[in-house]
Amino acid sequence: MLARGMKFIRCRFVTLLLIALCSALPVMAAPATDSPDVVVQGLYHSSLEHFTGFTPDSVKLAKPWVTPQLYRRLWKKVNEPQPKDAAPDIEGDIFLGCQEPPTKFVVGKPSIQQTQAKVDIALFWSGEKRHYTVMLEQVNGAWKVYDVHYGKDGNLTDLL
Repeated sequence: MLARGMKFIRCRFVTLLLIALCSALPVMAAPATDSPDVVVQGLYHSSLEHFTGFTPDSVKLAKPWVTPQLYRRLWKKVNEPQPKDAAPDIEGDIFLGCQEPPTKFVVGKPSIQQTQAKVDIALFWSGEKRHYTVMLEQVNGAWKVYDVHYGKDGNLTDLL
């Protein structure tokens, strides 16, 4: 009876340990059921949390939220050779559109038309506010970002 009780306690301990470990892992991919605004929230939260500018690491972190086509273009651009004396073509974060991270951002409600969606986002710095529109499309049932309109500053895809 004692051995059976110890086995139950060990099994329970292992189960609780696995639950704790799994809950501590970061969520990297946006599930297919996420709405466009949840995908945008995830992408911008990741960009702000891991603010490193336009680097291979920042492109890798964006992969779960962007279309395969956009990911390929970002990857190609970030790996272009740069002359040692020249400033990079893209400085700062490609999604936040800045060199200094905003203090916060607010994601609007999505506007969905069949397999495409638009989500407005407002970014805030002390004394400054910018509005962008994030463009998404469904890829295999999941919403993915394919472009960002920076307003008067153009589009993300224009930079690539």
